[in-house]
This record gives sequence, structure tokens and C-alpha cells, in this order.
Amino acid sequence: MIAHHNWFFRDGDPLEGGPLVIFDLDGVISDASHRQHFMRGERKDFRGFFTAAVDDPPLPVGRALAASVTDDHAVAILTARPFYVVDGTRDWLSANDVRHDLLILRPRWGRFRSSPSADFKRSELQRLREAGYEVKVALDDDERVVDMYRSEGVFALYVHSGYYDR
Repeated sequence: MIAHHNWFFRDGDPLEGGPLVIFDLDGVISDASHRQHFMRGERKDFRGFFTAAVDDPPLPVGRALAASVTDDHAVAILTARPFYVVDGTRDWLSANDVRHDLLILRPRWGRFRSSPSADFKRSELQRLREAGYEVKVALDDDERVVDMYRSEGVFALYVHSGYYDR
């Protein structure tokens, strides 16, 4: 089993491949509306935006959808959140009882602003496939990411968060 430093298995042990459902976190499972002000203006405050995520309320529908995935499918949360918020993110998922088997964040290396979410998530999709996962469904609130999943042959659902212009 391939494991990467930006992959965090809920129970600590890597899962064998198999059917998998991917959920985005911000705007799908967590309500990031209270921190959108960090992303306005010419100079965006990414650190402020992501570190404030610990105060997000959960989105009941997204949490219920993750909980409804059958036990024969693993649940991955694939988020564009950077590696430095891993502890707060894991604590938030646990405190809000969000079903997931795997959490994937942006790696600690690389330049955040130079890699759009769709590019990052495409590379992680490839890594998931290489690790033996069969991605059956993906849910995201960024239409560019949904388009990417669809171009890769993944059934993808768009979740309207209101954070992105259409």
C-alpha cells in the first residue's frame, strides 16, 4: 500500500484500495462562510483563511452524505487546505463526527498559489488510483474541480456553497 506524507488515515493504518467516495471539505462538509472575508481584496490572507477553519460549523447535509456512504466504500476527504492545518482539521473532523477513512491535504512542499485546486486534486486522484482505489463519486463546490473529475471519468456532483462565482 502506498502512503504519502499528506495522507492521514483515520485509524492510522493505510487502507487497502477499493471503492472510494471523495468529499471536498470547505463548502461541502464545513461552512466556511464566516472566513470568506480573508479572501477578498487584492492581497488574500490564505493563512488567516485556513487557520480560522477550526471555527467552522458543520454543514449537516454534507456530514449526512458522508455518513450515508455504505461500509463497502471508503470515504476520502480531499481538501485544498494546506498541510500546516492538519492537526486542527483532524480535530475538527473528530469533534464533528465526520465519517472519513482518509484525509488528504496539500503537501508541505510546493507553492500554494501556483497550483490551482483542480491541478492539486487531479494529481491526488492519480495517486489514489495508483494506490488501488476506484473513485466512484466525488463531491466538490468548485465547478473547475467538478469539471476536472468528470474529464477523468469520475462521476462528480457540484455542491453550491456560494463561495465561487459561476
